Amino acid sequence: MRTRFTRGLSAALVVSSLALSAAACGGDDKKDDAKKEGADKPAVSASASAAPEAAAPAKPMTDAQTKAAVLELKDLPSGGWKARKADAGKSVYEADKAVCQPVAEAMNASFTGSTKGPGAEFFIGKNTSELSQQLMTFSGTGAADFTKKLAAAVDACADFSVETEGQKVKAGAKKVTAPQGAEEAIAFTFSMELAPGFKLEPTMLVVRQGADIFRLMHLADDAAGKKDFDALAKTATDKFVKAAQG
Repeated sequence: MRTRFTRGLSAALVVSSLALSAAACGGDDKKDDAKKEGADKPAVSASASAAPEAAAPAKPMTDAQTKAAVLELKDLPSGGWKARKADAGKSVYEADKAVCQPVAEAMNASFTGSTKGPGAEFFIGKNTSELSQQLMTFSGTGAADFTKKLAAAVDACADFSVETEGQKVKAGAKKVTAPQGAEEAIAFTFSMELAPGFKLEPTMLVVRQGADIFRLMHLADDAAGKKDFDALAKTATDKFVKAAQG
């Protein structure tokens, strides 16, 4: 079974609900009462470049800069990549632990407190590999505040649950190497068990430059495809930083 990042995931969740028993799908419906659990803890390394202790408000990129920052088909390596219209991404992901919410939110179309910018989406074959990028802008120190919480969440959330489309599934984050060059970069795999033996495991990258962030999601069917993440992440980061500094 293959899915697209957002629309396809919604369909996969419908299929998995038929395969799972009520106990397997529902889990514990109690919400974590510790709404502030870990939210104010300082971020430790999560495959991220070092961030300043207190980020000063930064000027957001202009419309021209954000347009120049988004990946285009010509930026991708040869190998059959094709572009398609970016998904609207209406699904909302919520974690059962407050500290893990930034990880769950990485699957959302935009992050809390941000203004959604341009995006791009690409695929190979019949979704053998998929790549999705979304830009966002924050006011004040909002971008740095979010990445600080995300870095802490990646380190703390190897095992939690996420709820979307009315279903709760097991989830987990595992940090991976992030590209250098931006003010902050956080990379991790985000695993969601949609049904017994069926996991969706996109590799996620969140990069901050000043008041702007881009989120990159990469999903591949095989090990060879997964190895493409490093090069794709570096290309996206370099283009984003160049546009922000231009």
